[in-house]
Amino acid sequence: MSSGAQEKNTRRYHRLGKYRVMSHIAAGGMGVVYKAVDTETGQLVALKILSPALAASPVALERFRREARHGAKLHQENVVGIHEFGEANGTWFLALEFVDGIDLMDYTGRHGVLDPDEAVSFLIQAARALEILHQNQIVHRDIKPSNFLVTEVDGRKIIKLTDLGVARAMDTEEFRVTRDGRTVGTIDYMAPEQARDSGLADIRSDIYSLGCTFYHTLAGQAPFSEGGLAERLFKHTEAEPPDVRQFNPKVPLRLILVMRRMMAKKPEDRYQSPADLLRDLALLEAVPPTSPKDSPVVPAEKRSATPPLDTPLPIPRMEEAVTTAREASNLPELTPEQRRIAVGQFERAIQIMEKGDLDYAIHLLLNCCKLDPANLVYRQTLRRFQKASFPKKAAAGPVGLLKRWIRKARLKAVKRAGKNLQVLVHGEVLLSQNPQDQQTSLVMAQAADALGLLNLAVWLLEQSWHKDTHTPALNRALARLYEKRGHFTQAAILWDLVHQREPKDVEALQKKKDLAAKETILRGQYQEAMQDNTETD
Repeated sequence: MSSGAQEKNTRRYHRLGKYRVMSHIAAGGMGVVYKAVDTETGQLVALKILSPALAASPVALERFRREARHGAKLHQENVVGIHEFGEANGTWFLALEFVDGIDLMDYTGRHGVLDPDEAVSFLIQAARALEILHQNQIVHRDIKPSNFLVTEVDGRKIIKLTDLGVARAMDTEEFRVTRDGRTVGTIDYMAPEQARDSGLADIRSDIYSLGCTFYHTLAGQAPFSEGGLAERLFKHTEAEPPDVRQFNPKVPLRLILVMRRMMAKKPEDRYQSPADLLRDLALLEAVPPTSPKDSPVVPAEKRSATPPLDTPLPIPRMEEAVTTAREASNLPELTPEQRRIAVGQFERAIQIMEKGDLDYAIHLLLNCCKLDPANLVYRQTLRRFQKASFPKKAAAGPVGLLKRWIRKARLKAVKRAGKNLQVLVHGEVLLSQNPQDQQTSLVMAQAADALGLLNLAVWLLEQSWHKDTHTPALNRALARLYEKRGHFTQAAILWDLVHQREPKDVEALQKKKDLAAKETILRGQYQEAMQDNTETD
């Protein structure tokens, strides 16, 4: 919209009911948005005005009403609130929470590809927004970068989900307003099943779109940004997106795996709810999801791999940090007393860390890991502390070397004895002396796998893999765990790396062929299912 048109529209809507228009914000398919002030309360609002042409359409007007109905149910920091829906002098409007910021598409365009830490912070907030929609049985159906607004409150970057115009409620028939054989949403971020029929979209479709959205923030472009409409639709259904590390080498493997699960082709292979996604994102941050007020976002330019010792760390609600790893393992269930002690020591470790007593904080976290070996939150927090401590430990001299030699001997002894829990305990102590000890991580991962702690085993090896020490032994061990998880694509990539380094490795060559066959079978099953669904539509 030209500046002249903007001025014209601003004059036209100089006042609408109790709202005085101040300036133009944006124009979209439904109408125009203005910055306005409520003359009764003095509150700033974003005034979304339905264009007269659309107001004459019963379908468009119902869609506008629906946005108001959905928005009125949602009261959460990461969702744009709705103050009022009404009509004045024949003009329909929505008075929305005014957000002083820009949308995520523009934010990425201005800042370039996002730092992974910032992207994870935004992704957690976006997942919280989806969770409140899910709790109210609402599917957004148009999750994309331009529908998230980025603002700053008390020094914290916050994103807010907006535009519920094509959302539908799962418990009503109102979705027929936009169904009827049409596809709603934005192609670059649309789930395959939604592209076939918008009525098939559910919360898992929004999770797919959210995965595409945050791929964009990390890569600077949508997953399938090239080609015509039909080609991009086909790629969403059949192709894997380019490795995001081509555009942003800092993206860690763990974040890539989360995004891949979000963007799985079949809905049943994705996270089944935002709550499931939030649990994995909590592990990426090394603390579980908490209120945004407790999680200050550090500006990217001030961020470092290891937080300063005087950086306050939030104390998470540990009941949210319980992993499902214990349920799938043969470990005994924690008693309430053990859990209480572990949580208490964890909170104490955070407090001690803030006071600068790093060694004692590490000691307390080691006790937490001993009490609850399946809890990844304790170990991830411990790694952060270990990284801060490592320079001092590395300079410990001959005495430090002797201590490490003794601890390695203990680790070998408990390994030979088959005491896998003790392997995890002694291994963690060794890693507190040297977090880059890949051999110890391999031994611990083997013990964790034997105990049925597959998540822990994978995490231990991924920590080593992130350090770019991609030895054939590490790639081989991680590939086997991925295959056990059913992540055949990731396993095949690692076996290929083994084969490149060791061309005569018969196992690597055979694994590449076997995994390619498994992927082909799964692909064929998916295509058959798609064909069956198409025939029955």
